Amino acid sequence: MTPPNWQKIQTLPVADIQVEERLRTASPTAVASIVSSIHEVGSILQPLLVRRVKDGYRLMDGLHRLTAAKEAGLEEVPVKVSDCTNDQAIRIEVDANVAGAPLTPLDMAVFLAAHKELYERENPEATKAYKAANARNADQTDIMSVRSFAANAAETFGKGDRHIRRLISVGEKLSKEEIAQLRDAPNKVQFKDLEHIAKCGAQADRSAICAALGSGEAKSAKEVLARKKAPGAAVQSTTDQQAAKITDAWLRGSKAARTQFAEKFRDELLELLQDAEDSDTPASEVVMFQAHNREAG
Repeated sequence: MTPPNWQKIQTLPVADIQVEERLRTASPTAVASIVSSIHEVGSILQPLLVRRVKDGYRLMDGLHRLTAAKEAGLEEVPVKVSDCTNDQAIRIEVDANVAGAPLTPLDMAVFLAAHKELYERENPEATKAYKAANARNADQTDIMSVRSFAANAAETFGKGDRHIRRLISVGEKLSKEEIAQLRDAPNKVQFKDLEHIAKCGAQADRSAICAALGSGEAKSAKEVLARKKAPGAAVQSTTDQQAAKITDAWLRGSKAARTQFAEKFRDELLELLQDAEDSDTPASEVVMFQAHNREAG
């Protein structure tokens, strides 16, 4: 990848800096600390990193500083501007966050998964060869694709490669909605919770864990799974289990893979939907495929 071209430090109006969906949200505690610093020194000292886009400037690194600037009433902030690509922007955000402020286990899972995705896009042949060589071990994750973060993660959390691989697995499996639910959880999501999610074979179980933790109905992933297995709990039928597996595969597939699947089974899907309408089949019994956009930003 060609390194991004950086311009000299300048200032931009706070209102001119666009903020797309981020891999990490701003911490109120960190923002409050920066606001206090701004009141003391009168400005932000470290420039934000932004990229030039068609309709203005978009933030790459500095969400906490930008949020604090808005709260402190600053009209302008110092920035470094680049004409980089979207992949380079994601790389900058990932690297800056991993090397900077402490990350929660969920943050690390999201960033590691994003880094692995970038690595695979940049090294398609190496990735293809690696997967072919490890085809017999379906649970193995390409730890080499996150080698720049493995040592940092192990030192920060006191975990080994196996735990890092599970983090990557979680980051790849969770949808944006599920990540948002876990971020909103009243009880901080722990490593053990993410490990339980990583081991879940069904999308329904992962969704149940994320919903329960996010709403505060459960304090741990283990508690959610225990409830599902408790005596008297509803037992999934064979059809339900098969539907869950199909749904899980659909949600984890890329847009291109889903499109290929839909084109291949178009006639059968239309026929099934028509049969369901004709027989007034409850919507809960029809497998609905919902495309989840996984683009990092």
